[in-house]
Amino acid sequence: SNNNYYDVPAINQNNDVTITSKSYSNGCNAGYTSLAQDLDEQINLYPSLTHVFSAGNDGNSNCSYGAGSGWGNVTGGHKQGKNVITVANLTSTGGLASSSSRGPAADGRIKPDIGAKGSSVYSPVSPYTYASYTGTSMSCPGIAGVMGQLYQGYKEINTGQNPPSALMKCLLLNSADDIGNPGPDFKHGWGEVNALRAIKILENNNHFSAFISQSGSNTHNILVPSGTKLVKVMAYWHDKEGSVN
Repeated sequence: SNNNYYDVPAINQNNDVTITSKSYSNGCNAGYTSLAQDLDEQINLYPSLTHVFSAGNDGNSNCSYGAGSGWGNVTGGHKQGKNVITVANLTSTGGLASSSSRGPAADGRIKPDIGAKGSSVYSPVSPYTYASYTGTSMSCPGIAGVMGQLYQGYKEINTGQNPPSALMKCLLLNSADDIGNPGPDFKHGWGEVNALRAIKILENNNHFSAFISQSGSNTHNILVPSGTKLVKVMAYWHDKEGSVN
């Protein structure tokens, strides 16, 4: 099943759907599949579109990545797309849930991208009740919700225009609280989501977009306030879709 992903271009163009959130599995570290290729292409064709995925709950599995159990067990090739956002499951104290799937992607890239609370999440249950659930199916929609807030913030600052999703992913990752190994890692991605810091980057206009040609060079000036203890700079672009397998 493609889980309705080929309906997305039409609802993006006709109904202004910009953020999707899905948590289904499709194979164990399945590599760069045709669906991953198609989703990367969609995000390039429709610049405000973003796809948010659960990393999976196979954190202890051995999916033949080569590093043994505990590594390379993201549940699906589509979750390993270059332009999508893949979410790890964190506990209420910011640790990684043992079940949360880990990277790397089959080709060695960093996955997951970001972590959010997915453990013991109070959740609505059909038809009219609530229960506590744990898994990346809880943290994934949490990140989609944060993205919705960031989109709204951007639109309020920019006369109702949708943001480029490349900028939104860049803000989400660079504003995260680094946890685990220093820098991005195969368990937490760029860290634990920090929505307040992300929106402040937007409000303070601490970002810019530029284009560069083959063999060209750009110069950018970044004003760093005195007394600043740490500067984090991220260059991000949505990449061209890759070749399958």
